[in-house]
Parts: sequence; structure tokens; C-alpha cells
Amino acid sequence: MLGRSGPRSQVLLGLRLVLLASLALAGRAAPTASEVNSAEDAEPSLIDQLKRAELAYAEALADFRAGREERARAQLGRAFAALAESMTDEDLVENARPDFMALAEKIRSFDGAPAETEAPDELDADAAALAAAPSVAVPEAARRESHTIPIDPDNETVKRYIGLYTGKDARRRSVEEALGRAEKYRPLMLAALRKAKLPEELFWLVMAESEFKMKAVSGAGAGGLWQFMPATARSYGLEVSYWVDERFDPEKATVAALRYLKDLKEWFGNWHLALAAYNRGENGVGRDLKWTRSTDFGQLAGRGALPLETQNYVPKFMACVLLGEHPERYGLKPALGTSEPFELARVERDIDLGVAAKCAGTTEETLRRLNPELRAWCTPKGRPYSLRIPAGTSEAFFKALAEVKDWNPGPQVVLYKVQKGDTLSKIAKRYRTTSQNIKKANSIKNDRTLRVGLMLRIPPGKGLRP
Repeated sequence: MLGRSGPRSQVLLGLRLVLLASLALAGRAAPTASEVNSAEDAEPSLIDQLKRAELAYAEALADFRAGREERARAQLGRAFAALAESMTDEDLVENARPDFMALAEKIRSFDGAPAETEAPDELDADAAALAAAPSVAVPEAARRESHTIPIDPDNETVKRYIGLYTGKDARRRSVEEALGRAEKYRPLMLAALRKAKLPEELFWLVMAESEFKMKAVSGAGAGGLWQFMPATARSYGLEVSYWVDERFDPEKATVAALRYLKDLKEWFGNWHLALAAYNRGENGVGRDLKWTRSTDFGQLAGRGALPLETQNYVPKFMACVLLGEHPERYGLKPALGTSEPFELARVERDIDLGVAAKCAGTTEETLRRLNPELRAWCTPKGRPYSLRIPAGTSEAFFKALAEVKDWNPGPQVVLYKVQKGDTLSKIAKRYRTTSQNIKKANSIKNDRTLRVGLMLRIPPGKGLRP
């Protein structure tokens, strides 16, 4: 089969090369030729192989979140090995390629969670937790309400999510805190939804995705309020670079997410399938529909075609809508959310955030909170930038800035806490310096002394292009 020539053989070879690179990123030894080709005579079912790959990937995420990193990487290797088997039949390449590339993107982002992030998983529930949750009947008033996106208050999974979220444990507190954070973003997001002519229920999708945590980063590398993967973010116009990660910009990420949701609705024809695709990916849901000959979300779920997370995702969203719109019906008391008024100050060149904070009469911490998309010590190099500063400070800001000779002196040292998956070379690349400089600044003689939680003093490079 490898001896054939032509476009499909070339695509197959390209996918195998991506597989080998992805396995290396996963920390797994590449398979031998016999291992890759051994399935050629077996002609495995594509859908079975892809399901196996997805299951292994889901288990890898669970292991990663539990701190079992070595086991997680082994599971990732199994995921790619399973997917590789489906790559051995050229007739299946066109069907499998989107799923392969989506999974490759996930593994490339697997270790990419930056420092100072939040896990968006406090409202997650595995099958056991959901099965153990009480089934809570919704008030009669909820049944009389109409929604643009159909909400089924009598769905058993919806009722169990409500039972899970209104119990007396930590999840209830997490829900109340999420509802409190929602108020900070409600005006911005509802205005964007109305402008895009999309259902306002989609506001509560953010609760299901990130719990309204601005710095949320999942184990798979999805980030921000709307939990974009880097590749999807870039495809919808968001910048994800050394300097800026606009997945964490509330306004820009919301505009991009609504464009994506509108596209999903147009592609799949109804909101339940669009929401499932937002969670699973449009290629995965499209393939599930094709292979099971289903026409709606209910059929897909009933035929067991979806991963459990996606199967429960739409009911989870429905529960968030019901709880979010009327928390008082369920005895919830949302925590008081706080917002920080700001105004935009356009600076014509890069500026150190410490310098900008002094000019605005505030702290660098405040500026970072107002500008969560900024990743470095300064605004992006070599270009103007609209910086959010506290409301009412722009006049004093520009007056003080006019007296500053060096806008971007650069930090002398940055304190950094070592994260899972970090290496000296990876940290050095992030701060535009070298491993040797980090070793020297921290008296490190052996790379093996690097451990999670260790605080490093990093002398970042200055003036280098990203």
C-alpha cells in the first residue's frame, strides 16, 4: 500500500509523518513499520478505531488532571496508535483526516497551560457522580417558559445536573460563584448576542465551558471564557502569540465565539447539534451523523455515537440555563460579582506594564487584570496598542507618560513557578532568554533539579523578536 503513488498516498504519508511528530510530543516512542502496517490486512472499522482513540485521549486527560503525568502520556500514545490504524486504508483517509488533525492539535496543546491559570472543571461530573446525583424536578414555571434554543426541563440528565449543582457540597458553592462572575460579563455578552442576532441563552454556554473564569485553561489546552483551542481561535481571527493571547480578551473572544456558533448552527441546522459540535468539534459530530445516519442530537445520543462528555454536554448547558435565569427557584444565592470600570489608552509603541501602571496611578497587578490577554512584561513589541487602564485616569496617564524617557526598560528579573511539563528550554523560549542564563541566575547545575512548584528567577531577554 505504501508503494502506491498519487494524491491519496501522499496525504496518507503526510498524516503518518504528523503522527510520528505527535507521538514524539507525547513522549512515546514511535511505532515500528510493522506496528503501523500490521492492521492493513485487518481492515478495522474506522468509527471503532476513532472511538478507541478518543477514549484513550479522554483517559489521558483524566490522568493528567490527577497528576499522573507518565500514565497520561502513555494513554496519549495509545490514542495516536489507535488512530494510526485507521490511517492504513487510503479509502478512509478523507473521512479520518479532520479527526486526526484535531487530535494532533490537542496533543500539541496538552502541556501548554501557562502559569496563573484556573481549571474550568469544578462543574464537571463523571458518570458515577451524575448517576449518584438526585433527580430534581423543576418548578412548574420553568415548563411554561419558552426559549429560542429548546430547553427540556423534564430530561432526566438535566434534572440530575440540577440535583448535582444544588446539593450541599462544593459544587453548589462553585455554581454560586460562577453565577456571581457572570454578572461581570453579562452586559458585554448580551449586547454582542443581540448584535449578532443569536439566542441570549448562549450566554450560559460560558458557564458550562469555563464557569466564567477569565483565565480558565483546560487540560487539553483550551483557554479563556469560551474555551477556544489555539487553532480554532486563530481561524476565527484571534491572535495567539508570545505577546498576546486574545482567547483571554473578553470582547474579542466573545465576537469570535459567536461567529463560530453561528457557523455551527448553519452547518448543522439546529442548536442542539451546534452545541454538541462546539464541544466535540464539527468534524466529529459530522462523522457521527454520517456513520449512524442520525438527523438530530437525540438520535445521536440514543444510538451511543457520542463520547459521554458530549452526550451530557447539551443537558449540562440546559441545566445552566435554568439555574442561571432563575437561581432563586433552586435556592441558590449567587456570590456578588465585581467589575472594574476602565477606559482605553492607545499607546503608539510598546510600553512596560510597570511603567504604564505608575503613569496611571495604579498597580501592575491591576493592569494585568484589566488586560488578561497580555502575556509578556510589556505590550506587543513594535506596534501601537489600546491598553485598558482604570476609568478616569487617562488624562493623568498621558501627562505622566510624556515625562517618561524609556517606555520599555524591560524587567531585570521575573519570578516564575515551574509548571507540569516545563523544561528549562521551554521556559527560556517563553522569556526570550537561554537555559544557561536561567541556570546561572538560579545556581542550577543539573536540569533534573527542576520540579513542579519551584520558583525561578528569570532574566528575560530584551528586544528579541517573537
